[in-house]
Formats: sequence, structure tokens, C-alpha cells
Amino acid sequence: MQIQRSGEDARRRPLYGGSGVLDLEYYFRATTALPSSVMRFHLEPGTSEGEHVHLAGDAGSCSPESSDELYVVVLGEVVMTVDGESAVLRAGDALYAPAGSHHGVANESDAPAELILVFGPPTPR
Repeated sequence: MQIQRSGEDARRRPLYGGSGVLDLEYYFRATTALPSSVMRFHLEPGTSEGEHVHLAGDAGSCSPESSDELYVVVLGEVVMTVDGESAVLRAGDALYAPAGSHHGVANESDAPAELILVFGPPTPR
């Protein structure tokens, strides 16, 4: 049985030119055989992940591989932006950002927010 306790792969850092510092934690990053990665974001009010893109071969990409991302809000409220279009998401809402889309998340509320992210290589449908 593999269990990861809260904080075992946690870090604090700014992301992609966003404002403030995000608390993030990867889950089973070094031990999973799953094709996707999972992490948790904690955003205090006024904190944001800057807009970015995951697209192989794109000079502006933040990673060498293409990745799809799924954001699930589990606490609070955030503003998600994808390719210039913004929407407010609340606990229980989710957003899918396909590889090649420019996307980011911001906590513009006055309360903390938490999200679970699942990301990995695009797969044919």
C-alpha cells in the first residue's frame, strides 16, 4: 500500500509569472506508473498562476511536451482563463485546458482556494 501524507512533496513558488507564491503538492510523482500527473494548488487571495501553454515544439511552451490539463476546484472560487476567455469557477466546478491552449488561474476572491490538477499527454479519442 502506498500512502502519501500531506506535505511530503509540497513546495511554495511563483508559477509562470503569476502574482504571489502558490503552495503546490505533487502526488506520487516519483512512484506512479500512471500516464498523468496529479497535484494540488493552494492559492491565497490575490495569488495567480500566470498564463502558460504546454505544447511540444512551441518556443513559448513552459514544458518540452504537450499536455492536457484538468483543473478541479475543491475549495473557494477562482478565475480561469483559457485562450483569452475567462470564467469564474467555484467548488465542484472543473475546467479542461487542452494541449496548446494558453491558460492560467487566479484567486481574485477574499478567501483561499484549492484545486486538484490532473495533467498528462493528450490521447486520441
